Amino acid sequence: MTTPAPAPFLAKKLKRKQFASTGDAHIQGDLQITNQVIIGGDLLVDGNLEAEEVFCLGKLTVTGDIKVQSLYVGQALDCAGDIEVEFLLKTGCNAEWMARLLELDQAKPAKDGSAYMDKLVHPAILKRDAHHETFGGYGDIQVLGYLSCDVLDCHGNLQLDDVLDVAEVQYVGGHLSAIAIAVDGDVNVKGEVFSETDIAVNGGLFAGEVICQGNLSVGSIHSHGDISAWGTIRAVGQITSLQGEIHSGRWIATKGTVYAAKYIKAGEAVVAEKGITCGADYGILAATTVKRSLWEVRGFVSAPTKPKLILSGKFIEDKKLKHIDALEKKRDWELDWEVPRRLQRDMIG
Repeated sequence: MTTPAPAPFLAKKLKRKQFASTGDAHIQGDLQITNQVIIGGDLLVDGNLEAEEVFCLGKLTVTGDIKVQSLYVGQALDCAGDIEVEFLLKTGCNAEWMARLLELDQAKPAKDGSAYMDKLVHPAILKRDAHHETFGGYGDIQVLGYLSCDVLDCHGNLQLDDVLDVAEVQYVGGHLSAIAIAVDGDVNVKGEVFSETDIAVNGGLFAGEVICQGNLSVGSIHSHGDISAWGTIRAVGQITSLQGEIHSGRWIATKGTVYAAKYIKAGEAVVAEKGITCGADYGILAATTVKRSLWEVRGFVSAPTKPKLILSGKFIEDKKLKHIDALEKKRDWELDWEVPRRLQRDMIG
């Protein structure tokens, strides 16, 4: 005989010190909890979610904003607003891990003989999840607003319609997509990293592939596939594409090395203070958007020794990252003055 799952908890809005349910829950307004929210099934909030800690073993769906200290989700996380997590945001949490984190296994045995797991989730919910009856993708995060947190651990895809601003991306098991990406520490992504504007990572960026429609600035970058930026690629450490190419719309520069299994391409200069290496049957193409007369100024290739297979651009020995930064500052200054000059010419004309 199969025990049916408990009826979902339903409330128009909820404001308590803490709230727990071993099954599903649907809050038709805001959910404001001072301490912990513990849900053994799915949680749907038709409003904002505010709490200290949230444990949701199933799928968490919030139509407003989420503002919590820590957030643990078993399956998918969908948010129509912004997400602000002070500490850890983690998806893909299984029942045993979540129960032990809550120290439910440390409690005294129940008089009716029920297991400690029953305090977290109804057996029928566990059976449902064992048959993979999940929606939205296991461990996925989808946010229509921005996401900020200290540490992010996402075991699925992460898709944002706004900015990702975190201290560290511990792991993303799928693809990462956002309007812009800003990370203080390291970023570890199994799949593709895509940004509609800039990517700024102070630590190391490790990914399957990187596509940046703005400027890419990292401590170091290691990609299994291609590294592509419409603007510039700047690093302190290595820039490495193990099986792809490195392509920048403007310049590539680092204090370390640049390595690509295939082509290295830049609209302007390529600078690597410790050496440049491309694939044996490929080449280095610098200055692809610069006139030949400007190769020495903006279209050069520079390293301690001349790299093999330079197909375009002028080799100049021992340029540094600081030289590229100086060129960029000069260019910005010229652009700042270009608009007033145009206005002045128009007024005179």
